[in-house]
Amino acid sequence: MLKVENISTGYGKKQVLFEVSFEVNKSEIVLLAGNNGSGKSTLLKAIYGTLPIWNNGSIWFEGENISGKPTSELLNKGLLYIPQRNNLFDDLTVKENFEIAGLSLDKKTLQQRIDYALSIFKVLEPQLRSTPMKLSGGERQALALAMAMLHKPKILLIDEPFLGLSNKLLNFTVSYLKYLNMEHLMTLIIVEHRVKECLKIADIFIGLKLGKIFINKKVDLNFEINEINSVFV
Repeated sequence: MLKVENISTGYGKKQVLFEVSFEVNKSEIVLLAGNNGSGKSTLLKAIYGTLPIWNNGSIWFEGENISGKPTSELLNKGLLYIPQRNNLFDDLTVKENFEIAGLSLDKKTLQQRIDYALSIFKVLEPQLRSTPMKLSGGERQALALAMAMLHKPKILLIDEPFLGLSNKLLNFTVSYLKYLNMEHLMTLIIVEHRVKECLKIADIFIGLKLGKIFINKKVDLNFEINEINSVFV
């Protein structure tokens, strides 16, 4: 479904990723892990086209080379990125956040998709007139995911969805991610530091170290916890 081939990129003259390659199949949940500065968030940005790809690397989505295509086109194709920060409009209400997220949709379609998102993320319905600043951490993550759902994505790139969440709210967010994967066959590529919690739902573990893939393994009964630790050494 998604193929990353020899991706190198960085910021200015500073190279962060070095010829990174991997493939993701439909409906898989992929966990990207590594120390700060290992290139996890940079990789998501490169896939989503907000960072240029250096040299001859390429990104393939459903058999099409999407390297260099604008994010608006990627969104229409079903690829969506939820950044770690600035993924909500804190000065607008929850309802207004939905409306901004769905500006590219006609009013009838937008309302239908908002209603559907609220039927899944029921915790948001009483909060439509509240601003995101009044929401709990778990509710904020639910809103970010619900806004993404308006576009019916096939692949979600999510940067640290568990950041700052208590164990209770983390489980709340995990349940939503698993639901989107199981019920909507949504492919998820998740950058996360809380690795053990994310491994409960992940199918593939990819460990990055110094801008290169160090481990790329299926998460199964033979997966060993010491392999995770080696990524953070």
